[in-house]
Amino acid sequence: MLRKIALLSTLVLCACEPYVSPAPNIISIEPEEVVSGEAATVAVKLDGPLPVKVDYGKQTATLVTPTLRIGGQAAPITHVEQDGTLLATLPGSLSAGLQDVRLELANGSGSVSEEGLTVLPLPPELDEDGGPGDPGTEPGTGNGGGDEELRVTGVLIEPIPDQVRDVPFTITLRVEGPDAALFEGQVQLSTNKGRIHPNLSNSFSKGVRQEQVVLDKQGGNMVLTVRVGSKLVAQSNPFKVSPK
Repeated sequence: MLRKIALLSTLVLCACEPYVSPAPNIISIEPEEVVSGEAATVAVKLDGPLPVKVDYGKQTATLVTPTLRIGGQAAPITHVEQDGTLLATLPGSLSAGLQDVRLELANGSGSVSEEGLTVLPLPPELDEDGGPGDPGTEPGTGNGGGDEELRVTGVLIEPIPDQVRDVPFTITLRVEGPDAALFEGQVQLSTNKGRIHPNLSNSFSKGVRQEQVVLDKQGGNMVLTVRVGSKLVAQSNPFKVSPK
């Protein structure tokens, strides 16, 4: 009889205490590549809905807003989509390299995508002799030997047809501007889905570079981004990447 009373008391106690459903797992992050110090929004997709705190005593259910951390720093969540995808602002002081993405709840539970985000270093600045500037110089001033910037006004990415995941293909890049033919520097490459290799092109020749790249993720509306220095950014046409 005493055992039955004890069991009943435990059940009543459990029914009165608030219950928080388990945290969902992180299944994808887009984009997976961002540039250090550049303002960006990341979309974190989960394998289930956000947890709900249920108070049986008060008969209430409250959505639990988690904390998102990237590289150990809080990433403010700006919007939660209907499917539970989180939109968050990237912390501005992330160092270059692979960063963990963590979803944390107040009760200590959560999930993590280890090395789920790649933070790329700032792209090489333009130099007046056509190459990247030396480390430590002011942006756009090159190697410090003069005060003229190379007059490059943009970069063109020739149309990219549909591709296959993990199969190398060649992209053609052309810089534009009065000094385009003098440009022999490098540009930074990134993608809106998955990762691209390499992230830094080889040197241009007379303002043109044909670079062999490979993408590790399939999907539609794939877009490549090219950065020339810190000011010039160009994007490719959307294209499809099929499974291998």
